Amino acid sequence: MFNNLPYIGAYSMHKKSFLIFCLFIVVNLNAEIPKIHPMVKSAILPGWGEASLKNLKRAKIFRLSEISLITACISTYTFSNIKKSQYITFAVEHAQVDSEGKDHQYWVDIGNYQNMKSHNDEHLRFREIESIYPDNSDNEWEWDSETNRKEFESMRILSDRLAHSGKFIIGGIVMNHILSSIDALYLYRLQSLESISLYPYIYPGGSTEFRLKVILQF
Repeated sequence: MFNNLPYIGAYSMHKKSFLIFCLFIVVNLNAEIPKIHPMVKSAILPGWGEASLKNLKRAKIFRLSEISLITACISTYTFSNIKKSQYITFAVEHAQVDSEGKDHQYWVDIGNYQNMKSHNDEHLRFREIESIYPDNSDNEWEWDSETNRKEFESMRILSDRLAHSGKFIIGGIVMNHILSSIDALYLYRLQSLESISLYPYIYPGGSTEFRLKVILQF
């Protein structure tokens, strides 16, 4: 089988987008589900904790960020998978490869060498025995032209870069959850302040200082 990581990533993102869509509906119907701390709400769904604290402006910012990031991630993985299907089909047509059961390293190798013999010869010179493909196997390839090999390599690199970008976007999604939960905790503690007062304190010796008194309500 092919290297399925981009496909798994896209499938996971589609599942996550559906779950988040359902959560958005729940949040809009009832932003104040009891017994859940606002910080936990925002960790689950960015903006949920802010909405429960009646800070709709901040909630909207985190929600839109989440939607944008997930959309970008799904689009990136989807386009990466499309390019992967294209370069595999291209290799089957122009290099006579058997695409069944090939890992990612195989597609990297056929893009760098005109045929399996040139690949094995170079790795044999460097004594990289573990990288050599056995003769008379289904791993053989032979490009019909140097131009087509380079075109294949360009498609493969583009697909890999898109998949790599998707990983960075996933990191951005995680960061959005973290920032929203921190923001919800800040707002929650801010609303828990009962009073703040600043008053002067005079020492017996005559010196004066100002003291800040903060009362928290839990």
